[in-house]
Amino acid sequence: MYRIPSFLGRRVQGCFYGWVILSNHPHNDIWSLWNPKTSKTIRLPRLIPKKGDRGSSSLRQCCLSSPPDDHGSIFMLTIKEYTIAFCRLDCKRKRLKWVEMSYAKQMKNITGGYDGFLHSLTCCNGKVYALNSVRSNGFVIQIDIVVKGTEVVISLLPYVEHHQSYYINDRLASVSFLKGCCTELFYIELSFVKEDHVEAKTVGDVHVFKLDTTDIRWEKLEDLKEAAFFLDLAHGGYSAFYSPAIGLELGGYVHFLDRSGLVINSYNIKNKTIALSSMPTRHTSMLERRLQGDHGEIKFKQEEDSGNDEVDGKLRLVDIPLDVLKTIMELCVGVEYLNFRATCKKCQIAAPMNRWSKGEYSLVSPWLMVLDKERGVISFTDPMFGDKYYIKTPKELIGDMVIHCSLGGWVLIRRRTRKGTREGSLMFYNPFTSDIRVLPPVPHLDTCSFSAPPTSSDCMVVGFTFTPCSRKWRVYMHFVARGSLWIGFNLSFCDDDLPSFHSGTQWHEYLYALYYDGGLGFVHTQPTIGTYVQISACFKGPRSSCRSPKQHFLMKCDPFLVILVIVGEFGECVEVFKLNGSYEWEKTESLGRDTIYICGKACLCIEAKTPEIANRIYFPCVRSKNRKIVFYSLETRRYHTSDVEESFGDFMGTQHHLDQHVWIEPCWS
Repeated sequence: MYRIPSFLGRRVQGCFYGWVILSNHPHNDIWSLWNPKTSKTIRLPRLIPKKGDRGSSSLRQCCLSSPPDDHGSIFMLTIKEYTIAFCRLDCKRKRLKWVEMSYAKQMKNITGGYDGFLHSLTCCNGKVYALNSVRSNGFVIQIDIVVKGTEVVISLLPYVEHHQSYYINDRLASVSFLKGCCTELFYIELSFVKEDHVEAKTVGDVHVFKLDTTDIRWEKLEDLKEAAFFLDLAHGGYSAFYSPAIGLELGGYVHFLDRSGLVINSYNIKNKTIALSSMPTRHTSMLERRLQGDHGEIKFKQEEDSGNDEVDGKLRLVDIPLDVLKTIMELCVGVEYLNFRATCKKCQIAAPMNRWSKGEYSLVSPWLMVLDKERGVISFTDPMFGDKYYIKTPKELIGDMVIHCSLGGWVLIRRRTRKGTREGSLMFYNPFTSDIRVLPPVPHLDTCSFSAPPTSSDCMVVGFTFTPCSRKWRVYMHFVARGSLWIGFNLSFCDDDLPSFHSGTQWHEYLYALYYDGGLGFVHTQPTIGTYVQISACFKGPRSSCRSPKQHFLMKCDPFLVILVIVGEFGECVEVFKLNGSYEWEKTESLGRDTIYICGKACLCIEAKTPEIANRIYFPCVRSKNRKIVFYSLETRRYHTSDVEESFGDFMGTQHHLDQHVWIEPCWS
């Protein structure tokens, strides 16, 4: 094994102009710069912490303004809130020294009086930039450095506002990075969502922006090609590395090490998927790790207003006789039929929408529906055979939409809104018939479900929302067939705790609502007395042997059975519980003839149409190796794909969508 003396007892804190920055973590009071090409080392004097400083907890970021041999080269640290420590490297004196400077007053002048600290320091085109921590007034800050003789003057200048993505009541938090490379400046934002059915925060979105230095505006990147970002969330400081041409295997991704330091998330910026892999051993670097990813390319062409009917550049549909098109359509089924129909007006004539009627089409299982907001398409994946189909997103659903749940071929969906704007309308949407039904206005709902398709006279929509001001939960109900407005009631609980509702399912006159801790409460949906709805019973969640942060999924399996599935953070644990007649949880080792389809707030439990898919739990993720849907077998207690011979014990080596998705049962009525 080859040892590098400069690395002994040191941690890499960054890399600038070919120089590696090292510190004696966790104390971080001894710093050095090492050039791997020349093996030259620059050792800085010990940074003596002042009273109140706490080593790594007070250290945030470091940066090198220019190569050490340049005149005025400065190495700087943000050592605590509102303070920079810097060391001039080109000084001709024999001894280098640290100088501390407070920037609190300058920051307040930029943010309009708000306190804020600098973070994510980086260099670009010979200048130093950083982000400020004020979320309501986020700027990229230029750290202007002027060296006059022995004097160094550092000034903070507002450069450009940066992107921020948080939404009304959706509890979205984000971690942002600024990274420069030569003349390019990038802004990367990881958004994390706290959902009630998941004990740990999950990745909600990933955005990468590049600064147009001519117009000083951000451009969102949709494809990194052979470039890649490497982010570290596990170690204090949140470091970022960038490779402009790392190659096709690792290129096109934002790779980030999670806070546990055990799992690498690889986000494919083009396909909006995240692949999971285990952290390599200490003898293997992150760059040497062969990360699994989706290198396939989805090819499709949307219909343009210009009437371009070209399919592949060689064949034009307008040249095919109408009777031939009709013959072709006789051989198409399902979404393949819809996809063909959406190609052009001539195909719509050849493929009338009344092609199917109830009971005419049979399916083995539900499909995974993914709403791609960037491309304006909706994809469907058959979990049994892996077939994938596409249709165009209706114009009413273009934008940032949230899928709440699905039932009988319908999805309940709403438009997500930013702070300061009105809440979007709830809508029913059937992608198989293109039917859209807008519901009456209702306040923001944290979670909602419906009892039957909107075409049924028994369809009732029920939603929950929490009002922070009054510290009360409210339930809203809407009876679709009556065309009535929403009815709202406050909830009163069995105890003084305020549980976090996640999902619900209709069962007789009750609505089952899942608590944050996996408990269960029954809510009467037709109150007759007063303005309060009583939670008639509260039951604790089952005892789970899962040791990692858990995910809870509640669903109705038949008219008299409620099932709760508990899954470990990375799928290393799967437990299934049934609620018996005495309202007690019983752990079960078999689903019998049933199959479960798990997907966040919308879970399905249905009787398997073929014996081979019974007693399985399907997840909305695919195996990175073969791109096939993953399921968990209660018989083998292992994960598989349609290639049943292969098995694995957790979600490592799989990838999942960040775009809105849901399991849906095809229905043309």
